[in-house]
Amino acid sequence: MIATTNDNGQLTWSPAPEACRHAVIADLYRYWLGRQAETGRLPARADFDPLTMRKALGNVALIEVHRDPLRFRIRLAGTNQASRLDRDPTGQWLDEMDAPEYRMLLIGRLTAIVRDPAPLLVHNRQLLDERWYDYEVIWLPLANDGRTVDMVMACQIFADATPTD
Repeated sequence: MIATTNDNGQLTWSPAPEACRHAVIADLYRYWLGRQAETGRLPARADFDPLTMRKALGNVALIEVHRDPLRFRIRLAGTNQASRLDRDPTGQWLDEMDAPEYRMLLIGRLTAIVRDPAPLLVHNRQLLDERWYDYEVIWLPLANDGRTVDMVMACQIFADATPTD
């Protein structure tokens, strides 16, 4: 497990599931690891049954990987993701996002996953584009051919905006 801390939060490549703070994220990650172990390759989108991962669905985004040039498009955004943004970003190209700092952060992470396919766990707490981001996210590479990343599944859970006693 490789962990680094920088201005973008704590990044852990190929983490142990126990490193996940949220049970929903840990369960989805274990499911991804199981699909990978069964096939001996990167899983494909078709390897996942939405009913098996229903607790995560509202927090899941699927991002398509396009090449020549390398670009990313949101194929699907879960209801919790759309609610957080006050709109459904499904179909949007990441390089066309309004928030330039957050856009560059996302594109950088996705580019790294495409280049060196491995799960990435992020704990982030920072101000970007005058908006506060405090969340945990697991980025999971998917590949129809088992090697070349053509989609990334992300499960992101934001910290509770209301302090609890």
